[in-house]
Amino acid sequence: RTLDFEEHFKRTTDGRGVDVVLNSLAGDYVDASLRLLPHGGRFIEMGRTDTRDPEQIARQYANVRYQAFVLAHLDKDLIQRMLGELVELFERGVLTLPPLTTWDVREARAVFRDMSQGKHVGKNVLVLPQAIDPEGTVLITGGTGTLGQLAARQMVSEHGARHLLLTSRRGRDAEGAAELEAELTALGAQVRIAACDAADH
Repeated sequence: RTLDFEEHFKRTTDGRGVDVVLNSLAGDYVDASLRLLPHGGRFIEMGRTDTRDPEQIARQYANVRYQAFVLAHLDKDLIQRMLGELVELFERGVLTLPPLTTWDVREARAVFRDMSQGKHVGKNVLVLPQAIDPEGTVLITGGTGTLGQLAARQMVSEHGARHLLLTSRRGRDAEGAAELEAELTALGAQVRIAACDAADH
């Protein structure tokens, strides 16, 4: 519940709130997260399902700067330099990795439900309980996005998948979809790309 969510952070910060919110939640949790910046700060939106108008946020929340962040729109060379600096900080022990929890992929629904409610800490990783059946079909939702494309390539090149169904909101109209299909086909896979909003039951 959003009330529990806010109360937890109020207790944790002695009511001071935080300076930066890196958000991937939606709905009431966006508003609750904005209230975690009582003295102003930066709200960086990583999700794509509930983006807000920065000017409206500025009017409603004093001294809060809102920015929607889209990884695909950033300069790739800049990202490379940033990741290089982060690796160096981890190697020097300045930064430490968050907790890592692995889950059977068949528990994905419960895991994503907990994540949507902000109940997790650190990284959740879904693991496959057995080898992929090369005669079966691998479904990847968000399959034309940056992470979906990486997953598709890995399924074919490392796990031997030969039948892929890639879904995304735009389907074959998504940027890079045709190139991805050609690449995976050249690797020996049969690929179908379909328009489908996985959030719409």
